Amino acid sequence: MSTLPDPAPLSDEGEADLAKVRRVNQSWIVRGQLKETATAWIDHLRLTDPARLEKSCWLALFLTRYRKNILRDPKPLFYAGLFAFATRKEIGARLNHHPMTRAICLLLHGDDSGRDNLVYSARELADGIAAEIQQILETA
Repeated sequence: MSTLPDPAPLSDEGEADLAKVRRVNQSWIVRGQLKETATAWIDHLRLTDPARLEKSCWLALFLTRYRKNILRDPKPLFYAGLFAFATRKEIGARLNHHPMTRAICLLLHGDDSGRDNLVYSARELADGIAAEIQQILETA
């Protein structure tokens, strides 16, 4: 008998987005166990904050569908969208081994300290993705 709580229900659209996000996450080759970190993040949000999970899945898919023309590799967009609603505490706990995603998420909190761990071209990329996400969130 499991002592884990049942996952909170998502909207039909949220369930569909979640299934797509899980499928995309499992299909990509990524560094530093980002796939596993993302899976744990999704599972955590599913149990604790389904509204934030729905927003995170929507943003990850939106960025990869409609903004991928700004990058050859859509993975930074996807993972930045997936973790965009993480708190500073969650960023510290979950993204310390994922410098690009960490830098972008910290920038969303007005903190540029994550950029220090990136080379110059990656800093520009992080700045651009964070600005793109901010713009989307302001107009949504």
